[in-house]
Amino acid sequence: MRSYQTKRIPLPGGKFIEIVVFGDESPETFERAASEQDSAVAIATEREEEQVDLHICPECAGELVYPVGWEERRGDFWEITLRCPNCEWWHTDEYEDEEVERFDDVLNDGTEELLATLRTFARANMEEDVERLIAAIDSGLIQPMDF
Repeated sequence: MRSYQTKRIPLPGGKFIEIVVFGDESPETFERAASEQDSAVAIATEREEEQVDLHICPECAGELVYPVGWEERRGDFWEITLRCPNCEWWHTDEYEDEEVERFDDVLNDGTEELLATLRTFARANMEEDVERLIAAIDSGLIQPMDF
C-alpha cells in the first residue's frame, strides 16, 4: 500500500470527517489540502450560525412574516410562500424540514400568545360591560320593560 496521511476534522453538529491523502505528496501539500478543508468547514459553520429564521423579514426585520402557501417537495423540503405584513415583502423558496419545524414552533408560540391576549381583552371588555350594566340598573336607567 502506498503511503498516506490522515487528518480528522470536526464538523458542525459534533460529527467528524477523516481526510485520507494517498501518495507521496509532501507534508506541505497535505497541509494545504487540510487548510482548504478547514476553510470549507468554517464556511459551513458560518452558514449554520447564520440560521435563517423564517418569521423575520429580511427587508424590514419585522418578526411577523407568515406563510401564505406551502407544498411538500422532494425529500425533506417544503416550498413555502412567505409574506411580511409590515413592508409587503413576498418570497417563495424551498426550505428544509428543520427550518420549517423551527418556523412552525414560532408560529405556534405566536398563536398561543395571541389567544392568551384575546382571552385577556375579552375578559376585560366583559368586566367593563357588566360594570356599566350594574351602574345603569343602580341609577334606574334600565327598567323591566327594556327586556
